[in-house]
Amino acid sequence: MDSKKLLASKTIIRSHNFEASKYFYTSLLELRIVEAWNDPDLSRCILQIGGKRGTSFIEIQAIGKNNTLYDSAFDEHFVNDKMDLQILTNDVDYWANKLKGKISIRGPVDRPWGSKYSYLRDPDYLQVIIYQEK
Repeated sequence: MDSKKLLASKTIIRSHNFEASKYFYTSLLELRIVEAWNDPDLSRCILQIGGKRGTSFIEIQAIGKNNTLYDSAFDEHFVNDKMDLQILTNDVDYWANKLKGKISIRGPVDRPWGSKYSYLRDPDYLQVIIYQEK
């Protein structure tokens, strides 16, 4: 085994509304919490996405104003399209039907390269794309 190999990834989302984000990712997208803790200056939960390609993690954070990592931008609630979170599924139609009427969702849309994408936004307006490869 090569000890220099990159092994996994974790994306951190600093949330404007921790409880709404936690609900979105756990109840609507059915991601499993693998670790969670709360204190006055930092609440987080780590969510697991698993599959045949490996495991990825999303960490949702609510950073209090007394935390050294705090920045006033965390209190803002705006669309920022500098980054998307893309989640692979084997049935994008299932997810589109499951989420329809619960949140705003566009798709599934057939992409020119043969994949199908559904577009939605989390409570912090981060674009989440649930997609299926051809």
